[in-house]
Amino acid sequence: MSFHCFVPGLPPVSAAAFQQVAPNRWVVQLSSEQAINELACFITEPLAPDTALGCHIASAPFESWHYLGAISNSAPSVVFKTRLVWSARDAVPTCVQFGVELQPMAQLAARPAEKVSAEVLEAGRRIGVNLYEYISSFAKPVPGGNIQIPANAFDNWLTRFNDKCVHTGLDWLYKTS
Repeated sequence: MSFHCFVPGLPPVSAAAFQQVAPNRWVVQLSSEQAINELACFITEPLAPDTALGCHIASAPFESWHYLGAISNSAPSVVFKTRLVWSARDAVPTCVQFGVELQPMAQLAARPAEKVSAEVLEAGRRIGVNLYEYISSFAKPVPGGNIQIPANAFDNWLTRFNDKCVHTGLDWLYKTS
């Protein structure tokens, strides 16, 4: 089996550099001077029929793995955007472990790839709730079951949001009122 990966801007890493950690699993450590925001991988020889390589990534201390997606004969190359799979604990690392696991294609097809961490999703949800609550505070009912808001309400919210983020990061989103 011949698979490769690379961080854009760095040389490709061949299968020979991977360490086999189980009969169907291989792992390699990748380092970069820049944050590893994306990773590309590809196969150069066909896989066994109805199999695919599940691709996973972890940051130090390499305990929590994120499933990125799969490489298969029908999709022999892929670029994974890893920036949003990391939690605040991970930050955006410059050293990662990348692992591949040979599995039945049906098993991998049933598993959704992790495109964004639960922490990022929760931050997005809280930002949406904050916007909704801010805009709702200006809403005035009008005939026909609609509401009316001031034309500058979104601009004011965005200015307020940016100021809060500059001064306190996103911590203010997690404070309960």
